[in-house]
Amino acid sequence: MEIYLSEEERVEALKKWWKENARSVFAGIGLGVAVLLGWNAWQGAKDRKAQEASGLYQQLLKAVEAKQSEPAGKLAERIVQQYQGSLYATYASLFQAKIKAEAGDLAGAKSILSDLSNSVKQDALRHIVRLRLIRVLQAQGDHDGALALMAPLTPDKSGEFEKLYEELKGDSYLALNRADDALGAYKKAKQLGAQSPLLDLKMTELGGSDPESALLDALRSKAGGQPEANP
Repeated sequence: MEIYLSEEERVEALKKWWKENARSVFAGIGLGVAVLLGWNAWQGAKDRKAQEASGLYQQLLKAVEAKQSEPAGKLAERIVQQYQGSLYATYASLFQAKIKAEAGDLAGAKSILSDLSNSVKQDALRHIVRLRLIRVLQAQGDHDGALALMAPLTPDKSGEFEKLYEELKGDSYLALNRADDALGAYKKAKQLGAQSPLLDLKMTELGGSDPESALLDALRSKAGGQPEANP
């Protein structure tokens, strides 16, 4: 009988608790459902936005491939404006810089790449942006500026891009009539694994490579394989 009364008391206690707390329980459930629905709606909108950005980016790639500079520029600008902070916007900005550079607007290309270099977070992508910015500076004749941009880059910071930086250093040194520094940079690029017939020719001009080997490499590159032997 004592057990029965104890169970009965528990039931009564539960009823009392439910009566006092039912409203807050339902409110909590309602809040949880609202949060879940809100999350699903936000995720759905995010996915749709990513699909829209992807579609525009595919159009941009086709325009670039077809060498349609004006439509490509407009598509790139639209992606940058509508999808700020996304990788699509970053790559679209790179295309914007490329289009401007090819049109001779080096100042415009420099401005875009300078902004990107300060905003891009991925290391590999930051190196790509910096390399393009350096080439733009060199095209403008600002070789001191190009070298200054590379000065803080120690080997551990440059990583797999070090050989590319070294060759660009050599180009700027050469333009500044610092032949010994240029040759040293070219040699280091070569030691790091840079494979380029043009690099070999530049080293040859500075007396740092075998002229015949450099010429053969250039011929192979032009022919897409081994040069044909003379009959």
